[in-house]
Amino acid sequence: MNACRDILPWHDTAWQLLRAYITHERIPQSILITGQAGLGKRKLVRFFAQLLLCETTCNDTFTPCGHCRSCTLFRSGTHPDFVEIKSESEDKDIGVDQIRGLLSQLRLTVQYQQYRVIVVYQAEKMNRSAANSFLKGLEEPPNRTAIILITDQLSLIPATIQSRCQKILIKTPSPECATDWLASNKVSGDLSLLLQLTNGAPLLAQEYAGSDAIAIREQLFNQFCLLRSKKVSIVEVAAFCCDHHQFDLLAWINSWIVDLVKISQTSANTSVRNIDLYDSLNILSGNLDLQKLYDLYVTTLELRVQLKQPINKNLAYEGFFIRWLAV
Repeated sequence: MNACRDILPWHDTAWQLLRAYITHERIPQSILITGQAGLGKRKLVRFFAQLLLCETTCNDTFTPCGHCRSCTLFRSGTHPDFVEIKSESEDKDIGVDQIRGLLSQLRLTVQYQQYRVIVVYQAEKMNRSAANSFLKGLEEPPNRTAIILITDQLSLIPATIQSRCQKILIKTPSPECATDWLASNKVSGDLSLLLQLTNGAPLLAQEYAGSDAIAIREQLFNQFCLLRSKKVSIVEVAAFCCDHHQFDLLAWINSWIVDLVKISQTSANTSVRNIDLYDSLNILSGNLDLQKLYDLYVTTLELRVQLKQPINKNLAYEGFFIRWLAV
């Protein structure tokens, strides 16, 4: 496996820390990897996991050999000492039964002589019972076991779990770094707009480039505006959002609200994020209650979190757009 392919440019700080753990043979028993979606956290963690499991790791280049027994099993997804925990579907929590099953596995002897690596994806999806059960596993983990949690939403991880983990933040790269990476990977289109839509996350921008994300954003913005003049219904717009829930629609709406606040306070467009929508936003800002707009901004942040939980998304969107009409 080529390290250059798996360790992305903006991973450098985190990777240096993970390398230091290996160099000094002081692997934390629990690590919490955080950062926004689209930065390749899973990619970095899987590379680190294979490195820990590899039987003939090259210490000079810090790369797994790729051909030993452990590497072969890892690539095939059958390594007995590599355990992945994730929610069964987008709308489900990580349940207590999954965590109890994990704790049972931790009692078993490591089958190879390296490490046992446990990875929990979207760790914020653990429900309360699962988190409490998981906490017990963190209190007395077996030797040579590395437990790695990955989350896009650190604030949703209980403080009791956070305090027992070594936290590593994957930072969003600079626009220049992100643009260079996209260009070097032959991503075409309006790279600046793609990065704007993804809050600067290159991997998500790459994914959006191969989709109809820009067209969906345009349609959503049109409906967002038309809703104010009652030319479309709340039910229609909510249904549209549910149909395209794979995109972070509320992040886009949130950026429009922020721009509306800025335009309401000053007519200059220098600080507006959605510069391509400035004229429409300027018109839209003319008859809005600024305090209610602030309140809607907070609602947007809260709803983004709620929509990652198993709730009725259609009703949630309808409630949000009712509040938008009241601004």
